[in-house]
Amino acid sequence: MMKTTMLGAIAAVACLTSAAAFAQAQQPAQTQQYSFPGSDGSYSPPSTLRITEQPGTPPAPAVRDTQESIALYQRCRNNADREAVDRNQLQTMVATCLAELQQRRQQ
Repeated sequence: MMKTTMLGAIAAVACLTSAAAFAQAQQPAQTQQYSFPGSDGSYSPPSTLRITEQPGTPPAPAVRDTQESIALYQRCRNNADREAVDRNQLQTMVATCLAELQQRRQQ
């Protein structure tokens, strides 16, 4: 009985060790951590932001907007800010501005 329990414990430790080694091999290549202390008089508690970069993922292509496209988006946003009478309407109008911007980027 004692021999069986000991063998089971050894097998469990071996499984856990191999699982830990596998998990360590799967760890991301790079993790950045930023800490933000709470300030006096602030209701926000201290917080920590962790950014993890997955290995092997290609970087996103850089977005290059023309000056004309940026001007059209800003004009659309300004019109939305002026014309919207409530939050929902503003969100809908801004979503339309962003959709138009994305459509110009696809061309």
